Amino acid sequence: MKKNLFIVAILILQSFMCSAIEGVTLKGRIVDPTNVPQPFATVLLKSGIDSSLYKGEITNDKGQFLFENLKDGDYYIQIQIVGYEKNIISPIHLELSNPMVDLGTIRMKAGSKELATVNVQAEKPFIEQQTDKTVVNIENSIIQNGSSIMEVMEKLPGIMIDQNDKISLRGKQGVIIMIDGRPTGMSGQDLATMLKGIPSSNIQKIELITNPSAKYDAAGNAGIINIVMKKNKREGFNGSVSTGFGQGRYSKYNGSMSLNYKNKNYNLFLNYSYAKRLGFNNLTIDRKFYNANDSINTIYRTENYILYPTESHAPRIGIDFYLSPKTTLSLLGSGGTTQFRPKGVDNTKILDGNEQVIYSYDFVSDSKDNWYNYSGNAELKHQLDSIGQEITVDLDYAKYWNTTNQSFLTTYHHSDGSFMSEDDLLNEQKSDLSLYSLKADYSKPLKKEYSFDAGLKSSYVSSDNNILFYSLMNSEETFDSARSSHFLYSENINAAYVNLKKNYKKVSYQLGLRSEQTIARGKQLMNLKTFNRSYIQVFPTAYINFKPSEKHNLNLSLGRRIDRPAYEQMNPYRSLINATTYSEGNPYLLPQLTYNTELSYSYNNAFFAQFTYSLTEDNITDVLIQDSETQTTSQTVVNLNKLNFYSVNLSYSKKLTKWWSTNTSLLTYYGMYSGTIKNNYISQGTPSIYLNTSNSFFIIDGLSAELSFRYSHKALNGITTELTTYNLSAGIQKTVLKKKGTITVNMSDILWSAYPSGVTEFDNVREDWTAKRDTRVLNVSFAYKFGKGKSAKMRKNTGADDEKGRIKGG
Repeated sequence: MKKNLFIVAILILQSFMCSAIEGVTLKGRIVDPTNVPQPFATVLLKSGIDSSLYKGEITNDKGQFLFENLKDGDYYIQIQIVGYEKNIISPIHLELSNPMVDLGTIRMKAGSKELATVNVQAEKPFIEQQTDKTVVNIENSIIQNGSSIMEVMEKLPGIMIDQNDKISLRGKQGVIIMIDGRPTGMSGQDLATMLKGIPSSNIQKIELITNPSAKYDAAGNAGIINIVMKKNKREGFNGSVSTGFGQGRYSKYNGSMSLNYKNKNYNLFLNYSYAKRLGFNNLTIDRKFYNANDSINTIYRTENYILYPTESHAPRIGIDFYLSPKTTLSLLGSGGTTQFRPKGVDNTKILDGNEQVIYSYDFVSDSKDNWYNYSGNAELKHQLDSIGQEITVDLDYAKYWNTTNQSFLTTYHHSDGSFMSEDDLLNEQKSDLSLYSLKADYSKPLKKEYSFDAGLKSSYVSSDNNILFYSLMNSEETFDSARSSHFLYSENINAAYVNLKKNYKKVSYQLGLRSEQTIARGKQLMNLKTFNRSYIQVFPTAYINFKPSEKHNLNLSLGRRIDRPAYEQMNPYRSLINATTYSEGNPYLLPQLTYNTELSYSYNNAFFAQFTYSLTEDNITDVLIQDSETQTTSQTVVNLNKLNFYSVNLSYSKKLTKWWSTNTSLLTYYGMYSGTIKNNYISQGTPSIYLNTSNSFFIIDGLSAELSFRYSHKALNGITTELTTYNLSAGIQKTVLKKKGTITVNMSDILWSAYPSGVTEFDNVREDWTAKRDTRVLNVSFAYKFGKGKSAKMRKNTGADDEKGRIKGG
């Protein structure tokens, strides 16, 4: 399949490169007011009838441009250079009888230099609301310094992370995490572990895409979170170093280095980051089991405290080869190692309905985890002409693996505290995940403001998760086959998509269609349970944009998306949490399908409103199931029949004064869950409110501050109600050493109120829980930039960016 995709991509490339038509040639030369040639000037050739774009070119180092193979007719050209007035040459009449037309030397007029200076120096706001996504510029944030990616995302607008490190966006789970536009292939605790090991100093921005177009993978009913890593944009040699220290209940250290060199032939960059952090999770649980008459039968009261020492290394190297003005070959390699040494102490008391102790146990865990990953990407991008027709081919490979050695000691006590018995377990775990992907994308601007995109993709993921348990008695190890697991999983997804865009004077639309074939297989070697999935799904998307004036804009989007179960969710292995609680996968879990509708409005690019409705079928839901005979609790996942989800999101982004800028959003949402779980029908929903405001303040030249506040009202997620949290964070930043150095001091979660808590109710069980974490941290960091690199000029593939940008709908 991969070989066939590559051949198709090459054939498409060849067919368009060879499609030349004879016609008229139009040329000219552009100079400044002193007759100095102007390279990299944008020259647009437009129709004299309807002003539609016909072709675009970039002048060479002598200021010359050339249009070939033109049809006869009436045209005009538009010339754009930063710092000069726009120049229009009209009319231009071409006839086949005159195959060569020379416009001679065209002299530009100087424009406003002050305007050019402002554009170069302007800093992007922390949060940018765009038509199809929200962009959070992490590198501009004062209060994000010294954090990991996982900690950063907890503070972003609309993102919530629960006690199990599951990520939701605008109140909905089912989020796909991408890095530089590529899926990580990970989920659950594996994903959380990786994100905790990457420092925020490596991040340029994070894109929140709630209703992606057909170009993106169809996975993720809540949308996509795309993490964009920093990359050099300056010519010559330059770099930066940074270091930071944080103190919460425990200390945290981080450091990073970046080296870059860029010239007209290639761009080479190298990044390395290091982090050493100590965190904790203090989980308290009050779990009550009720009789049929609503009286309390049994209470399990747990106090769990885990320390998380973490040490990570993350190198990254890449190079872009500019093979020609229209062809770029990019190679990227990254890797990482993370060492975890979590140690946990758990005390659980089992009480009767009168809260008298029946018995208790202490559960002590000690773990040594080593996580490794590396990945490689090769991308070939070729511009087929000067107005945006291009083809891109990507080849990706990634490997993630870890080794874990754990010990679990459970000591049981009688009601009076005297010794009852002891259970000693050892665990060895080896996990391996490999990801292969090949894709080809093609885009072509058409006449009359049409644009066409198409692409193919094939990906393959294989996972091998081997977990071995041993009972330890009198220093002798005995293999425990009941607790052990060896799970194999593979998934192959083959996809194709098409997009058609059309732009009118005030209206633009985009229609897309994506088809995905999924082939998944799983096998539990210990009990020989297997499952096979094979299906084809179609995912249409539609966008329409109406701009009645410069200040007002309306956008309507429709789409269908899918969430496939993560491989660990389908593994029937029982993972030990403590002596009476375990988590278990469900091999019969089905994918969930979501239909999304969103209407958005913007005013003056400052006020934004989004109205959303979605229907999810076979919603993947976390549940607690109690075994009344063994008095044990299983955390598992099931398919719930339906989730109806409604939301309204209001955002305001504005520079209020010369010294104060704000980005504020208010999200209200309501989810109605309905379906049957273990013969129990549920139909429940709770409205919720989420407020996020981020404010930056200019104090004096080189000194600025930032203040943010986040409030999340209680919300329902399946059968769990997550209670209210709020987060107040502040920071101040000072530039030093001739503005090459930056000192930042910030404090996150000043009131220590951002940790999650909630209530889970199902059947005859009610569980009240709180998970306190090391979220209140004082960070001090220093960063220094060096080198004399200058801003690089735009490459030649930007000849018609304005025209192309006008018709982007998703």
